[in-house]
Amino acid sequence: MTNRNTPHGQKHSGWFNDKLNDRFELYVNGQFVTQFTSTGAGLGRVPVKLGSVLAVASDGANSILGPAFIAPASLKLISAWRINHSAKDVTKGTATTSASYRRMTLITNTAAAGTGTNLIASLNAKTSADTHATRAFEIIASTVPAGAIILMSHLTVGAATANGTDMAAGDVFIEYELV
Repeated sequence: MTNRNTPHGQKHSGWFNDKLNDRFELYVNGQFVTQFTSTGAGLGRVPVKLGSVLAVASDGANSILGPAFIAPASLKLISAWRINHSAKDVTKGTATTSASYRRMTLITNTAAAGTGTNLIASLNAKTSADTHATRAFEIIASTVPAGAIILMSHLTVGAATANGTDMAAGDVFIEYELV
């Protein structure tokens, strides 16, 4: 059998001996949680890709985007960012009469008994950004309990018109550490 650097099952829970990278990894329901290497524990920060989004014009529909990320344990959100990969983000900004821009948020069900949605990070794309540029989210509430679902949403702020404002296709990432 050939060596692999990931577990065989998509829903693997438990330890995985990654012999290619000389480390033990911990997975919960297919989600990488942490690693131990010969130099010590890797209980530090873990980057995760939340998903990809298609381009959206300023008059595009507001929506909640999938796929979701399920917190494998109680965690603290350290950072979140978005990177364009297809084109340039363009915005009219806030200085014109028909000003509009796209807002992306990260939401989770951290309210009592798993009901409701709480805003944990927000990104207001008020200025244009080049292809492959990254934009950082502002972290609003960093603690996420085990089992909470993190989703992305986006909406138009200001005039929802086809005025040349659009959000380019891109990827959204978070970085967290266990608490």
